[in-house]
Amino acid sequence: MGHVTNAGAIAAALGALLLSSCDKPAAPAAQAGKSIVVALMADIFTFDPFNTQDDRSMYTQLTVFERLVKLSADGKSVEPELATEWSIADDGLSAEFKLRPGVKFWNGNPLAAKDVVFSLTRAIDQKGSWGFLFSPVKAIEAVDEHTVRIVMSQPFAPLLPALSTFAASIYEEANFVAQGAAAGEHPMGTGAFMLKSWERGQAVTLVRNPNYWQPGKPTVDSVVFRVVGDENARALQLASGAIQVSTDVPANQVDQITGAGGKIVTVPGSSVGFVTINQKVKPFEQAAVRCALAWSLDRDAIAKSVYFGRAHAAKSILPAATFFYDANTSPIGFDLQKARELLASSSVPKGFAFTATVPSGDNIKLAMAQVWAASLAQIGVTMNIEQVEATTAQEMYNTERFTMRISAWTNDTPDADQLFGVALDYRPQNALHSGYRNDKALEMVLAGRSERDPAKRQEIYTELQKTVNRDCPFIYTIEEDRIFAISPKVLNFTPNSQGKYSFENVTLAH
Repeated sequence: MGHVTNAGAIAAALGALLLSSCDKPAAPAAQAGKSIVVALMADIFTFDPFNTQDDRSMYTQLTVFERLVKLSADGKSVEPELATEWSIADDGLSAEFKLRPGVKFWNGNPLAAKDVVFSLTRAIDQKGSWGFLFSPVKAIEAVDEHTVRIVMSQPFAPLLPALSTFAASIYEEANFVAQGAAAGEHPMGTGAFMLKSWERGQAVTLVRNPNYWQPGKPTVDSVVFRVVGDENARALQLASGAIQVSTDVPANQVDQITGAGGKIVTVPGSSVGFVTINQKVKPFEQAAVRCALAWSLDRDAIAKSVYFGRAHAAKSILPAATFFYDANTSPIGFDLQKARELLASSSVPKGFAFTATVPSGDNIKLAMAQVWAASLAQIGVTMNIEQVEATTAQEMYNTERFTMRISAWTNDTPDADQLFGVALDYRPQNALHSGYRNDKALEMVLAGRSERDPAKRQEIYTELQKTVNRDCPFIYTIEEDRIFAISPKVLNFTPNSQGKYSFENVTLAH
């Protein structure tokens, strides 16, 4: 599992992101006329990126929409998608993108600069859930029908990674305006697959886009995202052939799945176990209380017993493959005596009780919570574990009707700015719905965003990782590979760290 801490390596990687690029069309593939069924643990919420907050909606948007640029499969560079080339001004205050000729929306209408301007103007709106990703961007302009200019108030180091995210998806302006309030249910994109139907709580059915710009793609007729909330049911359906891809595979099922003939695909370094604490709920407004809980978590034991050795103790709030990750920032470990001392310095020295929310059907998260609860009991803290249906749990989180949420974080870009920009900046999403406020940390987040020197950015993000270890606004748990299970008939399934499945490249063997 790789990570970047060397300034020279970071400079090289970011330099590659800032170079103008072009790509070549892939050769046509075979095997049309088939369907892929993908099992998700819960339904999506919307096709509108503006207020999307759940992974499943993000990943689906990455399938139906495209962006000016895309993240490479290894997550280390940015490549062309709807833009064929780009250039960034020497002062870092503007960037121009040339649109790919011949691209059409699903309805046959041509992609134009005005659609990009419309989509990205919504994306940079600071009232949206992900506007913070583009906070230095002040305007999107059409230079001509095939050229778009992005204007910034200050240099913006993570511009290209931000443009590769679901939040920067491009959709047709005319359709969005015509749909009005229903635009999140009736998308119009340029992706390889287009929406046929959405049965709430059951399935999203996508069919091939006859106007897709890549010759010979996609090679399957449809992709169905089916809601299968129970992980055991997903494994059984994969073995029976009812589904071809299973997401959110727990580590303890890997041997069972491979033994039944399934194949495993992993994405390392992109996901870290992540506990969000609602600081509006007493006594969690106190750093000493939060840190006492953090030091009570036996990450090594969880990695060994719950993840069967397919994970290891996290050393930072950042996933390990993220630029500027630094494991040497006095990471939080397991020390019950330290936990007792921290609790003794708080307003609840003898302990307290609280409720932690875990999505039902997620036995890995449940087992982790149970191991943690046993340790907390030794310092006088009672964790009551509440299992909630995954879609409901997401809604509770979105509306801040929770006390503690046990989940995971996956970065949508390779840059540290994304996580710190939403977790330590309390303006876009109330610091990931935690209520954490630290003005000094916010200043550093803004400084890191505008700093173009990779060595100086490393200093900033190292200090931010130290800040998290001191304040414990969130509790990181384990570094885990994102695990998918696929049928042996599924070929070229290469999900990246964002959750883009790249079904345009997938084929099905006979």
